[in-house]
Amino acid sequence: MTEPVLPLQTILFQVLFLFVAIALEARVFHRRLRLTRKHSVQYATSINLLTVVIGWVVFFIVQDVLPPDLKSQLIGYIFFDRLFTPRPPGLNLTIALAGIGMFFAAFVIKLKGLELLDAIVRTSDEWQTSPLSSDNRQSGLVVRLRRAALQTSANNAMVVLLANAYSHTAILLLLFLRFLQFNPLGREII
Repeated sequence: MTEPVLPLQTILFQVLFLFVAIALEARVFHRRLRLTRKHSVQYATSINLLTVVIGWVVFFIVQDVLPPDLKSQLIGYIFFDRLFTPRPPGLNLTIALAGIGMFFAAFVIKLKGLELLDAIVRTSDEWQTSPLSSDNRQSGLVVRLRRAALQTSANNAMVVLLANAYSHTAILLLLFLRFLQFNPLGREII
């Protein structure tokens, strides 16, 4: 019988990265979008949780179709915090391309998440202040959601790109410091 394995270290680092990303992105939203501190934290939390959920779903789908050597490297890194030897050729390039792809995928998810969330919040604010019927309110919500899904504000795009760059840079710095902790500079890295 197989025992379930829980990658506790990975979960804890994911939570740490979420806290860092939420804090940095909320600050950018507060300053650039002129949101209140409360709303900027709520927006940053919502879009980062959405990004993490979509990211893990994509991870579980992609790891199923990876070649066996890449799959074993990925699972080894997630569960044991190290890459196995022998390493497949081009692994460093694959990791770099995956990182760049994740940055831009997170940017798109966060941008669309912010715009959809903004459309929902604006509609709920109008519901509280407007004496419109519920049919008119629902059609207004549908129109706003459709517009948010199809159109992108240039200002929102720049703000989300900046916030995403800040959070990914901080996370990359944390990963580098973690790497240095386990691989001192004096030791040769294979």
